[in-house]
Amino acid sequence: MPIRLMALDVDGTLTDEAGKISPENAAAVRRAMDAGVLVSLATGRPHQGVEAICSGLGINGPLILTNGSLVLSARGEIWHEQSLGRQDLRGVYRHAQKAGGLCVIAFRPEDVVFWAPGGMDAARIAATLDSFLLFRRSAVASPDSLPLERVNKVMLMGEERTVAELLQNWPAELSHLARSRSYPYLGEVNPPGVGKGEALRLVCRRLGIAPGDVLAAGDGGTDLPMLRAAGHAVFVPRGPLPAGLPAGCAVVPRSELDRAVAWAAACRRRQSRFRPGVGNGKN
Repeated sequence: MPIRLMALDVDGTLTDEAGKISPENAAAVRRAMDAGVLVSLATGRPHQGVEAICSGLGINGPLILTNGSLVLSARGEIWHEQSLGRQDLRGVYRHAQKAGGLCVIAFRPEDVVFWAPGGMDAARIAATLDSFLLFRRSAVASPDSLPLERVNKVMLMGEERTVAELLQNWPAELSHLARSRSYPYLGEVNPPGVGKGEALRLVCRRLGIAPGDVLAAGDGGTDLPMLRAAGHAVFVPRGPLPAGLPAGCAVVPRSELDRAVAWAAACRRRQSRFRPGVGNGKN
């Protein structure tokens, strides 16, 4: 079955663990778009975190941002936006503050706002935010000053054990919120029902593309719903293989992890020629 849309996770899939895009991955993305395929990014980052990538590669497809709570067309039109409610946000902020040792980062479409308790390594926080290209950011002195409007995601950063305990002891009154762990030191909280799989299905409906004509690639638990929604799934094993990989999912060889997108595209070319997506990349 020819591919009309490629949906790519960013961190650890399109990029290596240092946040760099290999020449092979960049070339594979450009080659696919030259063949008429739409390429979308599906990431936990907000828009500012992928602007440079989109510009550098000329990404021509819609963007699935903050794990699917914000979906933009290639022209920047909002196709879907879901924010956390004020009461839920207060509860998340309170739970994180009570746990201690956690930096709380609120993702809004235009910026990120964060608070960290005294004693946390400010240089580490800055380096982490820089690695995700989150330069439009501001710090607040108190968790009470964290935003309560248009927050698409809350990221909770701390030591691996602290994050694990926070998620294990999650309050029952917040159990309806979507929760995930993108890295051992990062917990993520999204509005109810948000996920990359549902966002990919929305993109397919808007573009008139069957999910069976989609190649999706990712490296973590937040990517599994997207891999299950796509006709062609590729998993990048930066760590142990997770439970729940879809049947028939291709697993990138560990020798090719930093060239995962190029590896996936080469495998598909051997099986089938690309078929152009709809429109001219301005959808």
